[in-house]
Amino acid sequence: MRALVGAVLLAGVCGAQSCVAQAPTKPATAPFEIVKSRTDIDVNADGSYVEATEAALRVLDSRGLKALQQTTLAYTEGLQSLEIGSAYTQKANGEKIEVPRDQILRGYGATSKPGFEDVKTLTIVYPKLEIGDEVVLITLMKQRQPLFAGAFAERHEFSRAVGAHDVELTLTAPQDRFPLRVEATGLEGGQRENFAGKYRWVWQYRNDSPVADALGSVMAADNRPHVNVSSFSGYEAVGRAYGEHFAGKADVSPDIRALADRLTTGLTDHRTEAKALYDWVSTNISYVNIVLGAGGFTPHAADDVLRVRYGDCKDHVMLLEALLAAKGIASQPALIAAGGAYILPDVPSPFYFNHVITYVPEWRLFLDSTAHYAPFEILPVEDQDRPVLLIPGGEISATPNAMTSERAEVTVKFAADGTAEGQSRLSATSGGGIIERAMIDAIPPEREKDFFQFGLGAGSETTIDRGNLQSLSDPFTFAVHYRVPNAANFPGPGAIASSTAFGPFAAGGFIVGALPPSRDTAYLCPSMDVREDNTFELPPGVVVTSVPKPASILFEGTDFEMRYTLKDTHTVVGNATLRATHPRAFCTPEYYNRVRGELARIAASLRGQILYK
Repeated sequence: MRALVGAVLLAGVCGAQSCVAQAPTKPATAPFEIVKSRTDIDVNADGSYVEATEAALRVLDSRGLKALQQTTLAYTEGLQSLEIGSAYTQKANGEKIEVPRDQILRGYGATSKPGFEDVKTLTIVYPKLEIGDEVVLITLMKQRQPLFAGAFAERHEFSRAVGAHDVELTLTAPQDRFPLRVEATGLEGGQRENFAGKYRWVWQYRNDSPVADALGSVMAADNRPHVNVSSFSGYEAVGRAYGEHFAGKADVSPDIRALADRLTTGLTDHRTEAKALYDWVSTNISYVNIVLGAGGFTPHAADDVLRVRYGDCKDHVMLLEALLAAKGIASQPALIAAGGAYILPDVPSPFYFNHVITYVPEWRLFLDSTAHYAPFEILPVEDQDRPVLLIPGGEISATPNAMTSERAEVTVKFAADGTAEGQSRLSATSGGGIIERAMIDAIPPEREKDFFQFGLGAGSETTIDRGNLQSLSDPFTFAVHYRVPNAANFPGPGAIASSTAFGPFAAGGFIVGALPPSRDTAYLCPSMDVREDNTFELPPGVVVTSVPKPASILFEGTDFEMRYTLKDTHTVVGNATLRATHPRAFCTPEYYNRVRGELARIAASLRGQILYK
């Protein structure tokens, strides 16, 4: 099942902020469904195993057609083997169209650059696939060498948003060699039984009524159907096992020492040296979107990463560790579930973690050089407030729950014909700064003119002062200049909405977000400190008759203030501030259900209008 379903459901091995696999954001309705899936795993006494899978997925809409048209599978040569027994399109009318063997594309890695060629790929393109058809894939994967010597672990998760009608998972393992800990939720079966001198577990799963997660809902280790199996006695054992894979990979070579010396020339303290080395790795070592190395657990040597100038998360960590060590700065890898659960599951497994970052004990500092837009000392949101496992000792720690700060100065001047000319200057720190920097950098120059029309309205035109995107410094500052035709109807009477301007409080939804009637799962609620100062200047002769009512709302760690006043008859100045301090990066449904009314009051206040005649 993992061969096909995993390739589609998961964002990909070592994807953005992920080094094993990370689930993407799910749409309201899934674009495909699992018609049938069979996964049979037979574990050997040394921890190696054979996994046979058969999966059939049905395309439900155009998104599913795009997702299932092509499937790429990866394996590590020498460590694993992967055979495709059959791959075909099953047409809705019953016709079966095989994928010819000579049309299965073979490649390696995630890049055409020479260097790391240990990961081999098989790419299958399904012929004549249409909505309503099924893709069928039968594979046999052999783990010829165990991922961890003398140990075995396995984790399967199922999305509630994806329909599944006939799913079966079978695990067979030696009775005495592996004292397996088994934990399963949301599946049927799973009773241990004797089978041919081994233990066997069989689970069945169905999901005939798929439901999407609530907006903003966060992943918990136990809130989705899953099977978690592990022979590890604890997380310390997981850490030691990873340590065996990482040992010797961050050795300081002459080339690494020479580079570290060159990058830190003239610097006199460890912290500025560490920043210089981090900045160089972050901006000069490409981050490839696939697991590299033995099964995704063994990094390449730091010197090899420096030579090819690319690598996955593990490789980034090894190179940065070596560069820091060359300057006498100790660091170590830290395993993390980036974008995943905030609480470690009870059954310890290496498959809980999907990413590796750097920990510097001298300052109790976590660094993620794969987060291209993250300044030194700042982690992206998906890394914040997460448990980590330090390598090689296996100590459990946690990344900080950082507060995002954003400041905006907004000025909007209206012409007599109702055209609004606006300028918004913004400054953002921490995770918010990373998001803003990535957003601005991602806007193609040819789309800059109309990119903000979805917020400012049809016909609006913008230009962007992008700030210094190459500088990994905090805060990140940028400016948006905009022209909005027909933003007001003069001489009136009329009203000016907050959405006329660009800023963090525009339209009230950017900060508060969606407000469902209630919640039954935890959700994202980052700590933030936001201030927006506004000036609205109407044409001479137009008289402002009313401004938004003042608001002061204080509850359970959240403080919101808003004030608007008349500077003269046609000029309005005002500001809004919101400071929300939460002990964790997520809030409980109980908290939400208590404070939803106060959040609704904030949203209503932000939708206030300026009235004129």
